[in-house]
Formats: sequence, structure tokens, C-alpha cells
Amino acid sequence: MAIVAQSGEETLRVLLEWFEKNKVTYNEEAIKVVTQQQTQGGSNIVSPNGIGIVAKRALIDEEPLVMIPKCAVISSASSALANIFEDEGLGGSLALCITVMYEMAQGDESPWYGYLQSLPRRADIPLLWDAESLKWLAGTDVGKWVERDEKNVRDDFGVLQTLVADYPSVFVSQNGVRWDDFECFMDTTSLVSSRAFMVDEFRGNSMVPFADIFNHLTSAANVHIESEEAVCLLCGNEFGCEHTEPLDDSDDESEHEDHDDSESHGDHEDHEGCESHGESGSDEWSDEGSEGSEDESDGEEIPILVDYNGIPVIDSSDDMDVDDDDDKDKASDKNEDDSPKMDDDDMLSGTLDMVVYQPCNAGSEVFNTYGDHGSAYLLHRYGFCDTDNDFDSVSLDTSDIMQAISVAVSEKRAADVAVIIARSKRMLGPRHRAHQSEEDEDEEEDEEEEEESDEEDESESEDEDTPPPAFSIDAPGHPDLNLTTMLVLSLAEESVFDQVFKSSSTFRHFFPIIRQFWTLFQAKLDSGASVSAAFRAANSNTVVKKHTVGMVCRVAHQLAEARLAQLGDNSILKNKPADPILRARWESAKQLRANEASVLQMCIKRYKKAATKLLSP
Repeated sequence: MAIVAQSGEETLRVLLEWFEKNKVTYNEEAIKVVTQQQTQGGSNIVSPNGIGIVAKRALIDEEPLVMIPKCAVISSASSALANIFEDEGLGGSLALCITVMYEMAQGDESPWYGYLQSLPRRADIPLLWDAESLKWLAGTDVGKWVERDEKNVRDDFGVLQTLVADYPSVFVSQNGVRWDDFECFMDTTSLVSSRAFMVDEFRGNSMVPFADIFNHLTSAANVHIESEEAVCLLCGNEFGCEHTEPLDDSDDESEHEDHDDSESHGDHEDHEGCESHGESGSDEWSDEGSEGSEDESDGEEIPILVDYNGIPVIDSSDDMDVDDDDDKDKASDKNEDDSPKMDDDDMLSGTLDMVVYQPCNAGSEVFNTYGDHGSAYLLHRYGFCDTDNDFDSVSLDTSDIMQAISVAVSEKRAADVAVIIARSKRMLGPRHRAHQSEEDEDEEEDEEEEEESDEEDESESEDEDTPPPAFSIDAPGHPDLNLTTMLVLSLAEESVFDQVFKSSSTFRHFFPIIRQFWTLFQAKLDSGASVSAAFRAANSNTVVKKHTVGMVCRVAHQLAEARLAQLGDNSILKNKPADPILRARWESAKQLRANEASVLQMCIKRYKKAATKLLSP
């Protein structure tokens, strides 16, 4: 949700005028943009007033509500700084953060001022919490991730300082934006993190006006964003792009030049979302433990700084050297009419459309979804925490899993399992069990096509671009399928494990088969079947031994017990703060702790019972 800094009605008026000028249209007969008082705790609201969307009548499925021209979004790839980013090899969320700061620094001369003035100074994500507030997150996934966040952001700030020093006439501190101020950079980083949507392969994650007005609701969202992501990587157009036109033989030279341009551009642009900052930026967020490889193109929100009243404008024009003109030329000229020009050619870039996919009653708030994320991810990235969330997940440290294998089998077995995990990172990428069925089908197809040698598989452990494996306990209380499958192989008899350890192709063969067993076994348990019935149904082809599955269930509930002990009790939450912002943080931390504890307790209950049943004589 966009938050009004001071006068809600005036800010809304300016924003709506900006929408009209920039052809951001919405169905005024169906929905209304309103200012509203924030009363619910546990959110990222840091201002008493907000802007939201309310249905004026009943909304029906597949009804289009909002159309946002892509040329109205704030993207680093199409910004005034695009040439600098390309020259310096910057991309991803760091480039977007710098772009946002640059537009803020232009004040009311920015083409996006009408949009920017509607947004808050910062998003109150845990990265910005004080030490006392962070104590409430001790033992949670978010508490672990935040420990790594500040170093990453400081690394990015160092990259920014080098950029500012190289282009002093471009990065001028004014209108409340100070390029040498770490807090200012942190504020903007929090806004970009909590409000950036994936637009397409050219623009990447961008600030999307209007889309960020909708609040998120995991279980009952009403709208989602539809966008064509496959666009020209040179200009971002969906239609009529000259770069995709067939060329005559006489144009061989220009074709070669275009090809070179494409390769150069690709080197500098990050099309995977906010998780990478390009060659010079570090990963901004550390929540890959349970959800780090989630596809953020499902749609996510964005924010930005806005409190210009009373902030002095710093005029540094007198300090500029004449020789700085060359640097300044690298930034695109600003439009004179204070808005991006949007003629028919601009519309070739396409639009983002907000479409109803779940009905909404008249008078109700209309919700968007930022993707299928667990509570920890939502709090870490957006600053709020859901109550009932089917995608909740609690991460497990690989070291704890190796320790459990050491106890159950031997230290040598644990060391060998670590080798298998290291060389199989691509197969063990984090994913939530709610998405497993479709992904398993895709992986089976990949297995049929994959004919890599064992030597090539060994090189996977040296692939720095592949994220480390992540294991977790997922709602409603199951160890994730990668974990259970690895445990089956890890706890297998010596002769079986020896085959898997020595041959990567054998591992690739058995892995999806065993994972399919656990998919069926867990589904049967969820349906209310007894442990014995669930095992028989899932093991109709005699894939695994009953004793091995029992051992896996025992290790699973032991891991959940150890993780619950790390979470600790709620004694740190005994004193509820009176301050509104601190109280909102306290409520979020309390909800997160309750959600994580619930997932772990359910796992302990289920898998202790299953282990007892399957290991009994």
C-alpha cells in the first residue's frame, strides 16, 4: 500500500492527476481509490494515513480493472541513467534503487513526481528495525536473514559511493536526497525491496504506479498482474520492434552490430529480479534459506520516499566544474512537461493489466497478491505477516541435517552426503511443497533429456551462480520433499548408498522416483489416511523399505524439535509496546513466531507418530 506522508486528500489528488496525464487508467465504475486510516497492527505502515482500493460494486472473474503503460513504470533499463548502468555493469535492485533516488533528487522536475509524492519515506521492514525490536525475531528465519542483510546493503552503498565519485554532476544531493547518506540509501532500499514488481525481461523489477496501491492478502487476493514478459531485450517493445524485423542480406553489417549490442546489454542487465544486483552489487536479501529461489515474477510491490515539505533544496550548481558536462551528458534529458511523453509509439511497449481472478463484494477492499510466499518472506521483504498462510515454511540449517545423519549412521556417511548435495545443487533448489506436483512433472521431462556425464555433474559444485540447497519444514507440517528424498538415500543400506554416491546418474535416476513416493505419502497423510495406509498407497511399486521411511520420519521430527528449541519461548514478547510503530513490529514478530512454531509442532506430532508406527516390529 502506498502511504500518504501528510495530507491524504491532497496527495491523492496529485496522484490521480498524474495517473490521468500518464494514461494510467482504471475502471472508475468498478473501483475507487480512497484514503484510509490504518488501524490493523503488524504491517509496514509507518504513517497514519494510507491509500487503498475499494470495490464500488461486485467484481467478477476476469474483469480488467487497471491498465498501466509500461512506459509509465520506473525501470533502471529505461531510465535517464541507463547508459551509466551499462557502462558500469550495474543491474538488478541496486540499479533500480539508484534510479529511484535519482528521480527523487529531481523533486517536482521528475516526470514521476506525482507518483513519488504519494509514497512513504521508508518501508518498516526488519532491515530497518532497531536492536531492541530485532530481539523479538530471535530464533526465527527473519532473525537469521537480517543478520546478513546489513553487510550486503553496505557493500551496495560502497558501490554507489564509487559511482557518485565518478559522476559528480549527475548525482547531486538535493531535494532531501543525499547520496553520501547511508540512512537515505537504506530508506530507498527498503522501498524498492517492498514494492518492486517484475515487469518483463527488458525492464526487470520496476516501480509500477497504481499496482502498489493494492494491499496483499495471501489466501484471498482478488486481482493479479498480467504482463507480456517476452519483449525485445534492446528496446523493451512488445510490438513493431525494428530489432526483430527480418533484415536484408545487404544489412549484414548492421545485423552484426545489433547482435553485439544485444550481447553487451545482456551482460549488464539482470533479468532474474531483485535478488541480484549485477556484477558490482551483492544480493540484497538473505531469505533464500526457505524461499530464495522463488520466482518473483508472480508480482510484488514497491515503495519510495516522499516528504518534500520543509526539506531544504540543496543548490550545488555553483560547485559544478565545467568539465563535468561530459558526465552529465550520460544522463538522459528530462522532459519539459513534467511527465513521460506517451504517444502511439510509446504504447508499443505494452501494458501491465490488473485483472480480477477472485470475485470481490461491493464495499470490500480489493487485494492483490505478491506471490505465494510464507510469513517469514513477507515480513522480511514487505514488513507484514499473515495469520493463516498455506505457504509458511521454516528453514533448516544444512549443518543440523548433517549432524542428524552422523548420529543416525556415521560421520563418514554425513560427509559423503555433503558431497552429493554440493554436486547436485541444481536439483536441490528450494521450492515449496505446494508447487511440487507440477515441478516434479517438469523435472521428469528434464531427466529424459539430460545426458550429462558424471564428470560434468561434478562441476556443479563449482558453479557459483547456482544457489545453495535449502531445506525446510513446510506447512502443514511436512519436511520438504528434497529433504525427505535426501534422507531416504542418506539412511539407506551401505550397498545402496554406495551406488548413489559413486554415480551421479544413479542419483538422478532415483531422486525423482523417491520424491514421488513422498509426494503421495504426504498427500495421503493430509487426506486423513492412517500411516500404514499412506505408506501402502505411496509404495505400491515397492520403491523404499518401510524401515527406511520410519528412520526418515524419526530424523524429521528430531530436526523439527531442534528447530523449535532454537525458536525458544515467547518470554521476549511479554511487554507490548505503546508506541504505534513498535507495537506493529511486536505484533508482526509475535505472529511470525506463532506461525513458525505451529508448522514445527505439527511436523513433530505427525512424524513422531509415523516413526513409531513404521519402526514397530
